[in-house]
Amino acid sequence: MRLPQSIRNAVAWAASPAQKTASMPTKPQVTRNLSNSISPVQLQRLRHDIAMWREAVSEAELAWFPHRVRMQRLYIDTVLNGHVFALMERRKDLTLLRDFALTGGTGIESETWNRYFRSQQWFQLFLEYALDALFFGYSLIALGDITDGAFTNIQPVRRWNISPDRENVTSLVYSLTGTPFLDEPYANWHIWVKTPGQSGTPNCGYGLLYNIALYEIFLRNTLGFNADFVELYAMPYRVGKTTKTTEAERAELFEAIKNMGSAGFALIDPTDDINFLETRLGGNGYQAYDNLEARCQKVISKIILGHADAADSVPGRLGNNGDRQSNPVVMAMMDKQTKDGRFVEALINTQLLPKMRTLGFAIPSDLTFSFKNDGEKQALREREDESNKLTADIFQTIKNAGGQPDWQYFTARTGIPVNTLENEAIDPMG
Repeated sequence: MRLPQSIRNAVAWAASPAQKTASMPTKPQVTRNLSNSISPVQLQRLRHDIAMWREAVSEAELAWFPHRVRMQRLYIDTVLNGHVFALMERRKDLTLLRDFALTGGTGIESETWNRYFRSQQWFQLFLEYALDALFFGYSLIALGDITDGAFTNIQPVRRWNISPDRENVTSLVYSLTGTPFLDEPYANWHIWVKTPGQSGTPNCGYGLLYNIALYEIFLRNTLGFNADFVELYAMPYRVGKTTKTTEAERAELFEAIKNMGSAGFALIDPTDDINFLETRLGGNGYQAYDNLEARCQKVISKIILGHADAADSVPGRLGNNGDRQSNPVVMAMMDKQTKDGRFVEALINTQLLPKMRTLGFAIPSDLTFSFKNDGEKQALREREDESNKLTADIFQTIKNAGGQPDWQYFTARTGIPVNTLENEAIDPMG
């Protein structure tokens, strides 16, 4: 879709010195996207256990040559879990679905730039990649080429080829030297998104997936154990008996039994016997798996959304759930929304907008990005209304008991003006 003329005039990409170099070979491609400097080598996926989870952080905490390869290898398997993936999407949606505005120094919104950013698919992708850093620990977002006033191939650089400690992108994993993405000419074309460090790591945190991965490994193993239990104790077992002795005839019966389904089966002689030994938990042992699975899922929900019941117990959309103050699930999700919103706002105002101006976008220098806090304002209003109602009830009780409330104090306490009747004095004969 072609941009409106007003926006096309505001976005001065055609006159940008960086745009004039778009026809230059190879080097600008790497400059604008450091993914092009990475060798096309497949990352080996492994079957993870608790020991490998611990080894991942040990590798990241090495004193001299720390790496994040094992950690990121662990993460890309962790997000394959359906419960984890759904919670991550929900956490990101709390920010992605918010309305925003670009406001000047006078407090007036810029309708031109509001329309521009709201119409750009690349900007939605940027927000999503930026929020991914909260889970993976960091993201290096390559802006890519500019076409018709838009970054048409924006994408994240492979995290296992990024060293947050050395702040470079390596061609091969475990390399110590690489391209410094914070230096020119790469810095203007890349947005470095990092999280606060933990356990003495100065440059970058591990992300939420490090805490989630422990419980996800238990979930993954529980699913496998539960499948084995169902196969042993829940699926029927077929037994065929025959007096036939020729191999061809027995093979014919064998195939007939085999093709009945995927459950276990056996072909025996009439004098053979098969005994089915069941454990004491054979009838209800599945409950142990369900219990462990539910506990792990609740902890993961707490880590991502702030409340164990946030994934299943919230009716409707955030913001339409009645009394927010009395709903701890909604309050927990609103806290996450506010926290993530401030994280993204700072990133856009300190990195994205300045770099867009450097690349030729005619964004006024006084414009700043912010999310509209309609939900937070509504929650504040609800808390004020609840407090004012309690105060009004007290004053009503005083008046009903024959007292004379101090309405000036009521106004000072609640901010609600009260017009009293001139002859409001108590009638002693009434």
